[in-house]
Amino acid sequence: MSSLIFGGCCANVSMCPGPLITFAQFLLTAVFTVPGFLSVSAGPRSLYLSPRAIPLRSWIVYTAFFVTVNLLNNWAFAYKISVPLHIILRSGGPVASMIIGYLFNAKRYSRGQILAVLLLTLGVVTAALADAKAKGQSMNVESTSATTTLVGFTILALAMILSAFQGIYADRLYEKYGRDHWKEALFYSHTLSLPLFLPAYAQLASQWRTLFPTYPLTSGPENPILKDTFQLHSIFTCVPTRVIYLLINALTQYLCIRGVHLLSAKSSSLTVTVVLNIRKLVSLLLSIYLFGNALSPGVLMGALFVFIGGALYGFEGARPRVKSAKND
Repeated sequence: MSSLIFGGCCANVSMCPGPLITFAQFLLTAVFTVPGFLSVSAGPRSLYLSPRAIPLRSWIVYTAFFVTVNLLNNWAFAYKISVPLHIILRSGGPVASMIIGYLFNAKRYSRGQILAVLLLTLGVVTAALADAKAKGQSMNVESTSATTTLVGFTILALAMILSAFQGIYADRLYEKYGRDHWKEALFYSHTLSLPLFLPAYAQLASQWRTLFPTYPLTSGPENPILKDTFQLHSIFTCVPTRVIYLLINALTQYLCIRGVHLLSAKSSSLTVTVVLNIRKLVSLLLSIYLFGNALSPGVLMGALFVFIGGALYGFEGARPRVKSAKND
C-alpha cells in the first residue's frame, strides 16, 4: 500500500496538457479495473456488471465529489496560481479534514493529533516556500491582479473543503457497507466520470494531436537505452515521445490512486490526508535529488517538521489500539 502511494504518486509527473492527462488517467484506471466487475450472467440490463456491494446512487454522489475536486484543482492554474502556492494551499487538507470531521461527523481528536497535523502542515509549507526561493520561483501574487489571485485561492479552498466532505462521505459508506469495497470505489469513481469529458471532446482531440509532432522515443542520441531490446525498439519506433510520457503518467497515477483507495478503506479520511501530505514532501525531496538542486536549510527544517508530525500522528493513532489490547 505504501509502495503504491509513494512510488506511484512520486513518479507521477505531467508532461502534456491537463485535460488530456486527466482523461488518460481516468480511462486507464477504468480499463484496468473493469475486468474485476464484468459478469456475463448479470445480463445486458446490468451492463454485464456484477452486483454491487454499495448502491449505484452512492457511487454517483461519491463521483460527483471526486470529479469536482479534480476539476477545481486543475482550474486553479488558470488563475495564475503557481505550483509552489498550489502545494502550500493544498497542504491544508489535513486541517480541513479535521475541522469538517469535528463539525459534521462528530469526530474528536486528541491534542497530540492536532499538534501532529499542525506540524505536518507547517512542514510542507516551509519546505515548499524554501524550495521555491532556492529555485528563484515567483509566488505569482504580485505579478497578477488581486482579483485573479483571490479567485484562484477561493477555488483551491473550495476544492479542499469538498475533498474533506468526500473523505467523510467515504468513511460513512465504508462504515455502513464494510471496508472491503475499495476496488468498487476505484472502478465506479473513474468509470462514471468518463461521460463528463464529452463536452471537452474538441479540446481533448486538439491536445491529442499536439502530441504527435514529437520524435519517437527511440530516435536521437539521447535515447540509446532501447537499442539492444528488439521488441521494445520495434514497439517504440513509431510512437511519439509525448504519447509514451502520457501513458507512463496515466500508469503511475493508477498505481497512486489504487494505493489511496486501499488506504481510505483501511483507515480514516484524516489519515489519508496526512499520508498524502507526507507524500508531497517526499516528492519535493525526490525532485531536488533528481535534478541536482541544493537542499536548502528551509527544506530540511520543513522535512523535520513533517517527519516529527508524522511520527507523532502514528504514535497517537497507536495509543487507542494499545489501550484496547490491554483491556482485552
